[in-house]
Amino acid sequence: MAKGRLDRSPDNTNADFYYLDLIAHRDISSEIAERFKVNHESPQILLILNGECTYAESHMGIRMEEIEEQLNQAS
Repeated sequence: MAKGRLDRSPDNTNADFYYLDLIAHRDISSEIAERFKVNHESPQILLILNGECTYAESHMGIRMEEIEEQLNQAS
């Protein structure tokens, strides 16, 4: 559901988005959680800027408008 909401949003950002299949790649998901000091949740979006997680949201909190706002604040 969260991915569908993002897919339907107009992409007005200069950001790259990557989808990680957590079932097939649990090892990568665990490494990301450890490296960026975030609790693993699914679905989840992480905003990584300059090697740091500056924003994390999950489930119904995932909104493209909020992601764009975070990106605008960072630039």
